[in-house]
Amino acid sequence: MGYICLLLLDIDAMPLDKKFFLKAIAFLTLVILSACNNSSRSPIKVEKDRLVNVAEITQNLESFIGKSVLVRNDVLETIGLRGLILDKDRVFSGETILVINTSPMPLMFSNDKTPEVLVSGKVERFTLSNLKSWSDLELDSSLYRRYEGKPVIIATSLLLSPDPEDLTSNPENYYGMHLAVKGEIEDIQNYGLFELDEEQIFGGEDLLVLQLKPRIKLEDEKMAIIYGVLRPFIVLELERDYDLGWDLSIQKQIEVEYSQKPVLVTKKIKLLK
Repeated sequence: MGYICLLLLDIDAMPLDKKFFLKAIAFLTLVILSACNNSSRSPIKVEKDRLVNVAEITQNLESFIGKSVLVRNDVLETIGLRGLILDKDRVFSGETILVINTSPMPLMFSNDKTPEVLVSGKVERFTLSNLKSWSDLELDSSLYRRYEGKPVIIATSLLLSPDPEDLTSNPENYYGMHLAVKGEIEDIQNYGLFELDEEQIFGGEDLLVLQLKPRIKLEDEKMAIIYGVLRPFIVLELERDYDLGWDLSIQKQIEVEYSQKPVLVTKKIKLLK
């Protein structure tokens, strides 16, 4: 809650000496303005691993330095095997941001379409002198000189994060991949099944999701990030690989509705506020 800076003066209690009175008013005015300005510049509270916009980081770097964040956006450019530039958010003013991927395996981008990724890592101010301390990787410092002093995310995890529509329209491009998909939970059913909608006006078909046990409680119309592997919905293979416990009547019922559709199989769901 903000503070309203307000001063109530008792007219009858004013001193007779006009010079003293004016000096007192000037002093009090400076104190009040200083208090108002300081309250408006209070640092942003950063929750651990919350999903943030790139613009929030680039516009408020001091509040984010040393904090862990989740960022999801398009990759504009790659720098060697470990560096990439994330797009700024289109609805906010701000700058693009550098990401250095220190996870065990580099993420290779093979599609012509600009990929969207989910990055988990710590925000720092980039300096060439700290490049080796952030990672044991042998990185070519000459590729990063132009980012000196700018914000960087030192990523410990980096996953492809396509929209639900991308997966339902072109599932063959993503089968077998570990993905992090953002969308709105809908049509929750028994047996761990629900659908994920990206809330696009002209969006495509919703994505089917299978939540493995142990399952967390879900609610319709809640935004979430679903971590999982995309597979064709083939009941016999899913039952064999995950021991779902579906009896034959359930298998037949589900197979009629979802046969051969893509399904995101998940053990991890992050609900968003």
